[in-house]
Amino acid sequence: MRLQKIKIGTILIRSFQGLLIEDEDRDEGIKVKKCDSLLRGMVVSMDIERNVFTNGYVAITDGLIVDVGDVSECDYIGQQELGGDGHIIIPGLVNVHGHLVQGCMRGMAEGTTFEDRFFGFYYPMTGACDEERSYVSAMPPILDLVRRGVTTTADDHFTHVHKDSIDGVLRAVRDAGIRCRMARLTINDKDAVPEPFRENLDTALAETERVKSKWEDDFTTVTASTIGITYCETDQLKALWEWTVANDRQFDIHAPAVFDQKYLADRRGWKGGSFEWLDNAGILGPNVIAAHAQNLRPGEADLIRDSGATIALVPDMEQVLGLVSFDARQFLERGVTCGLGLDGPVVAYGHDLWTAMRSFLTGQRLGDEYRRRSGDSTSKWTGEEVLWGSAEQALELATIGGAKALMMDDRIGSLEVGKDADLVMIDRRGETQLSPPAAIIPNLVYGNGPSPEAISRVMVRGRAIIKDGEHVSVDRREAIKSLDALQETLIHEVKVERFVRMRSRYNWV
Repeated sequence: MRLQKIKIGTILIRSFQGLLIEDEDRDEGIKVKKCDSLLRGMVVSMDIERNVFTNGYVAITDGLIVDVGDVSECDYIGQQELGGDGHIIIPGLVNVHGHLVQGCMRGMAEGTTFEDRFFGFYYPMTGACDEERSYVSAMPPILDLVRRGVTTTADDHFTHVHKDSIDGVLRAVRDAGIRCRMARLTINDKDAVPEPFRENLDTALAETERVKSKWEDDFTTVTASTIGITYCETDQLKALWEWTVANDRQFDIHAPAVFDQKYLADRRGWKGGSFEWLDNAGILGPNVIAAHAQNLRPGEADLIRDSGATIALVPDMEQVLGLVSFDARQFLERGVTCGLGLDGPVVAYGHDLWTAMRSFLTGQRLGDEYRRRSGDSTSKWTGEEVLWGSAEQALELATIGGAKALMMDDRIGSLEVGKDADLVMIDRRGETQLSPPAAIIPNLVYGNGPSPEAISRVMVRGRAIIKDGEHVSVDRREAIKSLDALQETLIHEVKVERFVRMRSRYNWV
Protein backbone atom coordinates (compact mmCIF):
# COMPACT_ATOMS: atom_id res chain seq x y z
CA MET A 1 0.00 0.00 0.00
CA ARG A 2 1.13 3.55 -0.71
CA LEU A 3 1.65 5.68 2.40
CA GLN A 4 0.44 9.29 2.14
CA LYS A 5 0.92 12.12 4.61
CA ILE A 6 -2.09 14.43 4.82
CA LYS A 7 -2.04 17.61 6.91
CA ILE A 8 -5.42 19.02 7.87
CA GLY A 9 -5.31 22.01 10.20
CA THR A 10 -2.49 21.30 12.63
CA ILE A 11 -2.90 17.53 12.75
CA LEU A 12 -0.60 15.33 10.69
CA ILE A 13 -2.20 11.98 9.89
CA ARG A 14 -1.53 9.13 7.51
CA SER A 15 -3.75 7.31 5.06
CA PHE A 16 -3.37 4.15 3.04
CA GLN A 17 -4.54 4.70 -0.54
CA GLY A 18 -6.55 7.69 0.67
CA LEU A 19 -8.45 5.79 3.40
CA LEU A 20 -8.23 7.53 6.77
CA ILE A 21 -7.81 5.17 9.71
CA GLU A 22 -8.69 4.63 13.37
CA ASP A 23 -10.84 6.85 15.61
CA GLU A 24 -12.60 10.00 14.49
CA ASP A 25 -11.72 13.44 15.82
CA ARG A 26 -15.08 15.02 16.68
CA ASP A 27 -14.17 18.61 15.78
CA GLU A 28 -12.41 18.07 12.45
CA GLY A 29 -13.99 14.89 11.20
CA ILE A 30 -10.47 13.52 11.01
CA LYS A 31 -9.58 9.97 11.83
CA VAL A 32 -6.45 9.68 13.99
CA LYS A 33 -4.82 7.08 16.19
CA LYS A 34 -5.29 7.55 19.88
CA CYS A 35 -3.13 6.24 22.71
CA ASP A 36 -3.04 6.50 26.47
CA SER A 37 0.28 8.37 26.62
CA LEU A 38 2.33 10.10 23.96
CA LEU A 39 5.88 11.04 24.94
CA ARG A 40 8.06 13.30 22.79
CA GLY A 41 11.76 14.01 22.88
CA MET A 42 15.06 12.45 21.85
CA VAL A 43 14.27 8.72 21.92
CA VAL A 44 17.19 6.36 22.59
CA SER A 45 15.46 3.15 21.60
CA MET A 46 18.11 0.45 22.28
CA ASP A 47 16.47 -1.60 19.55
CA ILE A 48 18.58 -4.05 17.52
CA GLU A 49 19.74 -1.24 15.21
CA ARG A 50 20.30 1.15 18.15
CA ASN A 51 18.10 3.79 16.55
CA VAL A 52 18.09 7.21 18.19
CA PHE A 53 15.27 9.50 17.07
CA THR A 54 16.56 12.99 17.80
CA ASN A 55 13.02 14.34 17.46
CA GLY A 56 11.05 11.26 18.32
CA TYR A 57 8.01 9.91 20.11
CA VAL A 58 6.81 6.86 22.03
CA ALA A 59 3.11 5.94 21.99
CA ILE A 60 1.75 3.80 24.84
CA THR A 61 -1.58 2.01 25.26
CA ASP A 62 -2.55 -0.41 28.02
CA GLY A 63 1.00 -0.36 29.35
CA LEU A 64 2.54 -1.49 26.05
CA ILE A 65 4.52 0.43 23.47
CA VAL A 66 2.39 0.68 20.32
CA ASP A 67 4.70 2.85 18.24
CA VAL A 68 8.14 4.49 18.29
CA GLY A 69 9.65 6.75 15.68
CA ASP A 70 10.31 10.20 14.33
CA VAL A 71 7.75 12.90 15.12
CA SER A 72 7.34 13.63 11.41
CA GLU A 73 5.82 10.14 11.09
CA CYS A 74 3.62 10.36 14.20
CA ASP A 75 -0.13 10.03 13.68
CA TYR A 76 -1.08 9.60 17.35
CA ILE A 77 -2.71 11.84 19.88
CA GLY A 78 -2.44 10.89 23.53
CA GLN A 79 -4.86 11.06 26.40
CA GLN A 80 -1.82 12.58 28.10
CA GLU A 81 1.05 14.11 26.16
CA LEU A 82 4.41 14.71 27.80
CA GLY A 83 7.89 15.94 26.92
CA GLY A 84 8.96 17.83 23.83
CA ASP A 85 12.06 19.89 23.15
CA GLY A 86 14.85 19.30 25.66
CA HIS A 87 13.59 15.90 26.78
CA ILE A 88 15.30 12.51 26.46
CA ILE A 89 13.47 9.19 26.60
CA ILE A 90 15.45 6.03 27.38
CA PRO A 91 14.49 2.49 28.41
CA GLY A 92 14.17 1.92 32.14
CA LEU A 93 17.49 1.04 33.77
CA VAL A 94 18.07 -2.51 35.01
CA ASN A 95 20.09 -3.29 38.15
CA VAL A 96 21.19 -6.93 37.99
CA HIS A 97 22.64 -7.35 41.50
CA GLY A 98 21.73 -6.04 44.94
CA HIS A 99 20.95 -6.66 48.60
CA LEU A 100 18.15 -4.24 49.46
CA VAL A 101 17.83 -5.18 53.13
CA GLN A 102 21.24 -3.60 53.73
CA GLY A 103 19.68 -0.14 53.88
CA CYS A 104 19.92 -0.23 57.68
CA MET A 105 23.73 -0.34 57.51
CA ARG A 106 24.36 1.93 54.53
CA GLY A 107 28.02 2.89 54.30
CA MET A 108 29.11 1.15 57.50
CA ALA A 109 31.68 -0.88 55.54
CA GLU A 110 34.00 2.12 55.62
CA GLY A 111 37.06 1.32 57.71
CA THR A 112 36.27 -2.39 58.11
CA THR A 113 37.60 -5.64 56.72
CA PHE A 114 35.23 -8.09 55.04
CA GLU A 115 35.06 -10.33 58.11
CA ASP A 116 34.77 -7.31 60.42
CA ARG A 117 31.57 -6.24 58.78
CA PHE A 118 30.16 -9.64 57.84
CA PHE A 119 30.35 -11.20 61.28
CA GLY A 120 30.57 -7.97 63.27
CA PHE A 121 27.44 -6.12 62.20
CA TYR A 122 26.05 -7.46 58.91
CA TYR A 123 24.72 -10.72 60.25
CA PRO A 124 23.57 -9.25 63.60
CA MET A 125 21.75 -6.22 62.14
CA THR A 126 20.00 -7.98 59.25
CA GLY A 127 19.29 -11.00 61.44
CA ALA A 128 17.31 -8.71 63.74
CA CYS A 129 15.09 -7.53 60.86
CA ASP A 130 11.62 -9.02 60.73
CA GLU A 131 9.13 -8.15 57.97
CA GLU A 132 8.40 -4.61 59.14
CA ARG A 133 12.03 -3.75 59.79
CA SER A 134 13.09 -5.18 56.43
CA TYR A 135 10.43 -3.07 54.74
CA VAL A 136 11.80 0.07 56.41
CA SER A 137 15.39 -0.96 55.62
CA ALA A 138 14.75 -1.65 51.94
CA MET A 139 12.56 1.33 51.01
CA PRO A 140 15.20 4.13 50.83
CA PRO A 141 17.55 2.05 48.62
CA ILE A 142 14.57 1.28 46.37
CA LEU A 143 13.76 4.99 46.21
CA ASP A 144 17.40 5.62 45.30
CA LEU A 145 16.97 3.26 42.37
CA VAL A 146 13.66 4.51 41.00
CA ARG A 147 14.45 8.20 41.47
CA ARG A 148 17.47 7.71 39.19
CA GLY A 149 15.55 5.75 36.54
CA VAL A 150 15.82 2.07 37.55
CA THR A 151 12.63 0.19 36.70
CA THR A 152 13.89 -3.37 37.33
CA THR A 153 16.15 -4.69 40.07
CA ALA A 154 17.54 -8.04 41.10
CA ASP A 155 17.81 -8.76 44.80
CA ASP A 156 19.68 -11.47 46.71
CA HIS A 157 18.27 -12.04 50.18
CA PHE A 158 20.10 -14.38 52.52
CA THR A 159 19.32 -13.51 56.13
CA HIS A 160 16.39 -15.67 57.26
CA VAL A 161 16.50 -15.66 61.05
CA HIS A 162 13.07 -14.12 60.58
CA LYS A 163 11.52 -16.03 57.70
CA ASP A 164 9.30 -13.05 56.89
CA SER A 165 12.27 -10.70 56.40
CA ILE A 166 12.16 -11.33 52.67
CA ASP A 167 8.43 -10.51 52.69
CA GLY A 168 9.23 -7.04 54.01
CA VAL A 169 11.62 -6.40 51.12
CA LEU A 170 9.10 -7.65 48.58
CA ARG A 171 6.33 -5.53 50.11
CA ALA A 172 8.57 -2.47 49.71
CA VAL A 173 9.25 -3.51 46.11
CA ARG A 174 5.53 -3.80 45.42
CA ASP A 175 4.66 -0.50 47.09
CA ALA A 176 7.36 1.25 45.06
CA GLY A 177 6.06 -0.28 41.80
CA ILE A 178 9.45 -1.52 40.60
CA ARG A 179 10.08 -4.88 38.92
CA CYS A 180 12.13 -7.41 40.88
CA ARG A 181 13.90 -10.72 40.32
CA MET A 182 14.21 -11.95 43.91
CA ALA A 183 16.68 -14.71 44.73
CA ARG A 184 16.14 -16.38 48.10
CA LEU A 185 19.62 -17.51 49.08
CA THR A 186 20.18 -20.52 51.32
CA ILE A 187 23.27 -20.45 53.54
CA ASN A 188 24.37 -23.19 55.96
CA ASP A 189 28.13 -23.82 55.88
CA LYS A 190 29.33 -23.86 59.48
CA ASP A 191 32.55 -21.94 58.77
CA ALA A 192 30.95 -19.10 56.81
CA VAL A 193 27.54 -18.82 58.45
CA PRO A 194 26.57 -18.27 62.13
CA GLU A 195 24.26 -20.97 63.47
CA PRO A 196 20.99 -18.92 63.63
CA PHE A 197 21.27 -18.18 59.91
CA ARG A 198 21.70 -21.77 58.74
CA GLU A 199 18.85 -23.60 57.04
CA ASN A 200 18.40 -27.18 56.01
CA LEU A 201 17.43 -27.83 52.42
CA ASP A 202 13.82 -28.86 53.09
CA THR A 203 13.11 -25.67 55.01
CA ALA A 204 14.85 -23.54 52.41
CA LEU A 205 12.92 -24.94 49.46
CA ALA A 206 9.62 -24.89 51.34
CA GLU A 207 10.17 -21.20 52.14
CA THR A 208 11.16 -20.47 48.55
CA GLU A 209 7.92 -22.05 47.37
CA ARG A 210 5.97 -20.02 49.96
CA VAL A 211 7.54 -16.74 48.84
CA LYS A 212 7.05 -17.66 45.20
CA SER A 213 3.37 -18.44 45.77
CA LYS A 214 2.75 -15.26 47.76
CA TRP A 215 4.63 -12.67 45.74
CA GLU A 216 5.01 -13.73 42.12
CA ASP A 217 3.07 -11.71 39.58
CA ASP A 218 3.74 -9.91 36.29
CA PHE A 219 6.37 -7.75 37.99
CA THR A 220 8.10 -10.07 40.48
CA THR A 221 9.74 -13.48 40.08
CA VAL A 222 11.33 -15.62 42.78
CA THR A 223 14.16 -18.10 42.54
CA ALA A 224 16.42 -20.17 44.81
CA SER A 225 20.19 -19.76 45.08
CA THR A 226 23.03 -19.33 47.56
CA ILE A 227 25.69 -16.67 48.16
CA GLY A 228 28.68 -18.65 46.95
CA ILE A 229 30.10 -22.14 46.72
CA THR A 230 31.56 -22.08 50.22
CA TYR A 231 28.46 -20.74 51.96
CA CYS A 232 26.36 -23.84 51.33
CA GLU A 233 27.04 -27.56 51.71
CA THR A 234 27.96 -29.07 48.35
CA ASP A 235 25.08 -31.54 47.97
CA GLN A 236 22.55 -28.88 48.97
CA LEU A 237 24.03 -26.33 46.56
CA LYS A 238 23.53 -28.81 43.73
CA ALA A 239 19.95 -29.44 44.89
CA LEU A 240 19.21 -25.70 44.85
CA TRP A 241 20.49 -25.46 41.29
CA GLU A 242 18.37 -28.46 40.30
CA TRP A 243 15.31 -26.65 41.71
CA THR A 244 16.02 -23.68 39.46
CA VAL A 245 16.30 -25.92 36.42
CA ALA A 246 13.06 -27.72 37.25
CA ASN A 247 11.29 -24.38 37.76
CA ASP A 248 12.86 -22.63 34.74
CA ARG A 249 14.59 -20.00 36.90
CA GLN A 250 17.99 -18.39 37.13
CA PHE A 251 20.62 -19.59 39.58
CA ASP A 252 22.25 -16.49 41.06
CA ILE A 253 25.64 -16.96 42.74
CA HIS A 254 28.59 -14.78 43.76
CA ALA A 255 31.59 -16.23 41.97
CA PRO A 256 34.19 -16.12 43.14
CA ALA A 257 32.83 -15.16 46.56
CA VAL A 258 35.26 -13.91 49.20
CA PHE A 259 35.33 -17.13 51.19
CA ASP A 260 35.85 -19.22 48.04
CA GLN A 261 39.50 -18.23 48.00
CA LYS A 262 39.79 -19.05 51.69
CA TYR A 263 37.89 -22.34 51.88
CA LEU A 264 37.82 -24.00 48.44
CA ALA A 265 41.33 -25.37 48.71
CA ASP A 266 41.59 -25.76 52.48
CA ARG A 267 38.22 -27.32 53.25
CA ARG A 268 37.06 -28.78 49.98
CA GLY A 269 40.34 -29.79 48.44
CA TRP A 270 39.69 -27.87 45.23
CA LYS A 271 42.78 -26.26 43.73
CA GLY A 272 41.03 -24.62 40.77
CA GLY A 273 38.78 -21.59 40.44
CA SER A 274 35.13 -21.10 41.36
CA PHE A 275 33.87 -21.38 37.79
CA GLU A 276 35.95 -24.49 37.26
CA TRP A 277 34.31 -25.92 40.39
CA LEU A 278 30.81 -25.06 39.15
CA ASP A 279 31.57 -26.65 35.80
CA ASN A 280 32.99 -29.77 37.44
CA ALA A 281 29.84 -30.05 39.59
CA GLY A 282 27.63 -29.86 36.48
CA ILE A 283 26.13 -26.55 37.57
CA LEU A 284 27.65 -24.01 35.18
CA GLY A 285 25.12 -23.46 32.41
CA PRO A 286 22.81 -20.98 30.66
CA ASN A 287 20.63 -20.37 33.73
CA VAL A 288 23.59 -19.27 35.91
CA ILE A 289 24.11 -15.57 36.56
CA ALA A 290 27.36 -14.94 38.42
CA ALA A 291 27.98 -11.71 40.32
CA HIS A 292 31.36 -9.95 40.31
CA ALA A 293 33.35 -12.62 38.39
CA GLN A 294 36.74 -11.01 38.88
CA ASN A 295 40.25 -12.41 39.50
CA LEU A 296 39.55 -15.48 37.40
CA ARG A 297 42.00 -18.22 36.57
CA PRO A 298 43.27 -18.54 32.97
CA GLY A 299 40.63 -20.21 30.83
CA GLU A 300 37.65 -19.48 33.07
CA ALA A 301 36.33 -16.67 30.85
CA ASP A 302 36.25 -19.14 27.95
CA LEU A 303 34.49 -21.63 30.22
CA ILE A 304 31.82 -19.04 31.02
CA ARG A 305 31.35 -18.22 27.34
CA ASP A 306 31.07 -21.87 26.34
CA SER A 307 28.55 -22.61 29.10
CA GLY A 308 26.23 -19.74 28.13
CA ALA A 309 26.30 -18.32 31.67
CA THR A 310 25.68 -14.63 32.36
CA ILE A 311 27.73 -12.11 34.33
CA ALA A 312 26.47 -9.43 36.74
CA LEU A 313 29.25 -6.84 36.68
CA VAL A 314 29.57 -4.76 39.86
CA PRO A 315 32.17 -2.12 38.92
CA ASP A 316 31.22 0.57 41.42
CA MET A 317 31.70 -1.75 44.41
CA GLU A 318 34.90 -3.16 42.92
CA GLN A 319 36.37 0.33 42.65
CA VAL A 320 35.27 1.34 46.16
CA LEU A 321 37.04 -1.75 47.53
CA GLY A 322 40.17 -1.03 45.50
CA LEU A 323 40.07 -3.79 42.88
CA VAL A 324 42.52 -2.36 40.35
CA SER A 325 42.31 -5.45 38.15
CA PHE A 326 38.62 -5.05 37.21
CA ASP A 327 38.01 -6.65 33.81
CA ALA A 328 34.70 -6.71 31.98
CA ARG A 329 36.41 -6.71 28.61
CA GLN A 330 37.32 -10.41 28.93
CA PHE A 331 33.59 -11.21 28.87
CA LEU A 332 32.28 -8.66 26.41
CA GLU A 333 34.87 -9.45 23.74
CA ARG A 334 33.87 -13.12 24.05
CA GLY A 335 30.19 -12.32 23.56
CA VAL A 336 29.18 -13.18 27.14
CA THR A 337 25.91 -11.54 28.20
CA CYS A 338 26.60 -8.95 30.92
CA GLY A 339 24.56 -6.48 32.94
CA LEU A 340 25.45 -3.88 35.57
CA GLY A 341 24.72 -4.29 39.29
CA LEU A 342 25.30 -2.28 42.44
CA ASP A 343 25.58 -4.79 45.31
CA GLY A 344 24.14 -3.64 48.66
CA PRO A 345 24.10 -0.17 50.25
CA VAL A 346 26.71 -1.22 52.81
CA VAL A 347 29.30 -0.84 50.01
CA ALA A 348 27.25 0.76 47.18
CA TYR A 349 26.76 3.98 49.05
CA GLY A 350 24.70 6.14 46.71
CA HIS A 351 22.93 3.16 45.15
CA ASP A 352 23.09 4.82 41.75
CA LEU A 353 23.30 2.85 38.49
CA TRP A 354 24.60 5.89 36.62
CA THR A 355 27.67 5.72 38.87
CA ALA A 356 28.01 2.05 37.93
CA MET A 357 27.99 3.00 34.24
CA ARG A 358 30.85 5.43 34.75
CA SER A 359 32.68 2.95 37.01
CA PHE A 360 32.42 0.30 34.31
CA LEU A 361 34.47 2.51 32.01
CA THR A 362 36.91 3.99 34.52
CA GLY A 363 37.40 0.65 36.27
CA GLN A 364 38.11 -1.09 32.99
CA ARG A 365 40.61 1.52 31.87
CA LEU A 366 42.40 1.47 35.21
CA GLY A 367 42.42 -2.32 35.04
CA ASP A 368 43.87 -2.26 31.53
CA GLU A 369 46.61 0.08 32.73
CA TYR A 370 47.28 -2.14 35.74
CA ARG A 371 47.66 -5.17 33.48
CA ARG A 372 49.92 -3.20 31.12
CA ARG A 373 52.17 -2.12 33.96
CA SER A 374 52.16 -5.68 35.32
CA GLY A 375 53.64 -6.91 32.06
CA ASP A 376 50.54 -8.29 30.35
CA SER A 377 51.54 -8.10 26.68
CA THR A 378 47.90 -7.97 25.58
CA SER A 379 47.40 -4.65 27.37
CA LYS A 380 50.08 -2.45 25.84
CA TRP A 381 49.17 1.22 25.51
CA THR A 382 51.14 3.78 23.54
CA GLY A 383 48.84 6.75 23.99
CA GLU A 384 47.80 6.70 20.35
CA GLU A 385 44.87 4.32 20.49
CA VAL A 386 41.30 5.08 21.54
CA LEU A 387 40.61 3.82 25.06
CA TRP A 388 38.49 0.67 25.17
CA GLY A 389 34.80 1.04 25.93
CA SER A 390 32.28 3.80 25.35
CA ALA A 391 29.47 5.63 27.06
CA GLU A 392 27.03 4.04 24.61
CA GLN A 393 28.27 0.60 25.62
CA ALA A 394 27.80 1.47 29.31
CA LEU A 395 24.23 2.60 28.70
CA GLU A 396 23.53 -0.59 26.77
CA LEU A 397 24.73 -2.67 29.73
CA ALA A 398 22.40 -0.74 32.03
CA THR A 399 19.34 -1.24 29.79
CA ILE A 400 19.08 -3.98 27.17
CA GLY A 401 22.17 -5.74 28.56
CA GLY A 402 20.64 -5.94 32.02
CA ALA A 403 17.34 -7.13 30.58
CA LYS A 404 19.13 -9.93 28.73
CA ALA A 405 21.15 -10.81 31.83
CA LEU A 406 17.92 -11.30 33.80
CA MET A 407 16.27 -13.08 30.85
CA MET A 408 13.63 -10.36 30.53
CA ASP A 409 14.62 -8.84 27.18
CA ASP A 410 11.45 -10.10 25.52
CA ARG A 411 9.54 -7.58 27.65
CA ILE A 412 11.88 -4.78 28.73
CA GLY A 413 15.26 -3.17 28.04
CA SER A 414 14.43 -1.36 24.80
CA LEU A 415 11.72 0.89 23.40
CA GLU A 416 10.11 -1.30 20.75
CA VAL A 417 6.57 -2.02 19.65
CA GLY A 418 5.00 -4.75 21.75
CA LYS A 419 7.30 -4.39 24.74
CA ASP A 420 6.20 -3.16 28.16
CA ALA A 421 6.48 0.60 28.51
CA ASP A 422 9.27 0.66 31.08
CA LEU A 423 11.05 3.94 30.42
CA VAL A 424 12.59 7.11 31.77
CA MET A 425 11.91 10.64 30.52
CA ILE A 426 14.61 13.19 31.37
CA ASP A 427 14.08 16.95 31.20
CA ARG A 428 17.59 18.23 30.51
CA ARG A 429 16.63 21.89 30.14
CA GLY A 430 17.94 22.76 33.60
CA GLU A 431 20.83 20.28 33.63
CA THR A 432 24.07 22.17 33.02
CA GLN A 433 26.09 18.94 32.77
CA LEU A 434 23.89 17.85 29.84
CA SER A 435 24.45 21.00 27.77
CA PRO A 436 25.29 21.34 24.94
CA PRO A 437 23.80 18.14 23.55
CA ALA A 438 26.09 17.04 20.69
CA ALA A 439 27.69 14.41 22.98
CA ILE A 440 24.58 13.68 25.01
CA ILE A 441 25.29 10.00 25.82
CA PRO A 442 28.86 10.65 27.06
CA ASN A 443 27.56 13.61 29.05
CA LEU A 444 24.90 11.42 30.65
CA VAL A 445 27.29 8.60 31.55
CA TYR A 446 30.44 10.50 32.54
CA GLY A 447 28.34 13.18 34.25
CA ASN A 448 26.75 10.51 36.49
CA GLY A 449 23.38 10.95 34.86
CA PRO A 450 20.64 13.50 35.40
CA SER A 451 19.71 14.82 38.82
CA PRO A 452 16.60 13.18 40.29
CA GLU A 453 14.70 16.44 39.86
CA ALA A 454 15.34 16.30 36.10
CA ILE A 455 13.72 12.89 35.81
CA SER A 456 10.29 13.93 34.66
CA ARG A 457 8.81 10.43 34.54
CA VAL A 458 9.76 6.88 35.40
CA MET A 459 7.22 4.44 34.04
CA VAL A 460 6.78 0.73 34.66
CA ARG A 461 4.42 -0.82 32.13
CA GLY A 462 3.10 2.62 31.30
CA ARG A 463 2.32 3.59 34.89
CA ALA A 464 4.25 6.54 36.28
CA ILE A 465 5.95 5.72 39.57
CA ILE A 466 8.13 8.86 39.55
CA LYS A 467 6.88 12.30 38.58
CA ASP A 468 9.32 15.22 38.53
CA GLY A 469 11.79 13.43 40.80
CA GLU A 470 9.36 12.26 43.47
CA HIS A 471 7.60 8.95 44.00
CA VAL A 472 3.89 9.15 43.32
CA SER A 473 2.83 7.37 46.52
CA VAL A 474 5.80 6.79 48.86
CA ASP A 475 6.76 9.68 51.13
CA ARG A 476 10.53 9.93 50.78
CA ARG A 477 11.01 11.97 53.95
CA GLU A 478 9.00 9.56 56.04
CA ALA A 479 11.00 6.65 54.60
CA ILE A 480 14.23 8.39 55.62
CA LYS A 481 12.91 9.22 59.08
CA SER A 482 11.85 5.61 59.64
CA LEU A 483 15.20 4.20 58.52
CA ASP A 484 17.17 6.64 60.67
CA ALA A 485 15.22 5.45 63.70
CA LEU A 486 15.59 1.79 62.76
CA GLN A 487 19.36 2.02 62.44
CA GLU A 488 19.72 3.65 65.85
CA THR A 489 17.54 0.93 67.39
CA LEU A 490 19.43 -1.92 65.72
CA ILE A 491 22.89 -0.61 66.61
CA HIS A 492 22.04 -0.61 70.31
CA GLU A 493 19.88 -3.73 70.22
CA VAL A 494 22.58 -5.99 68.76
CA LYS A 495 25.42 -4.05 70.43
CA VAL A 496 27.48 -3.02 67.41
CA GLU A 497 28.26 0.53 68.52
CA ARG A 498 31.98 -0.07 67.96
CA PHE A 499 31.39 -0.17 64.19
CA VAL A 500 29.86 3.30 64.02
CA ARG A 501 32.40 5.67 62.44
CA MET A 502 34.99 2.94 62.82
CA ARG A 503 38.54 4.29 62.54
CA SER A 504 37.27 7.83 61.98
CA ARG A 505 39.94 10.53 62.41
CA TYR A 506 37.36 13.15 63.32
CA ASN A 507 36.36 14.24 66.81
CA TRP A 508 32.63 13.49 67.03
CA VAL A 509 31.29 15.70 69.86
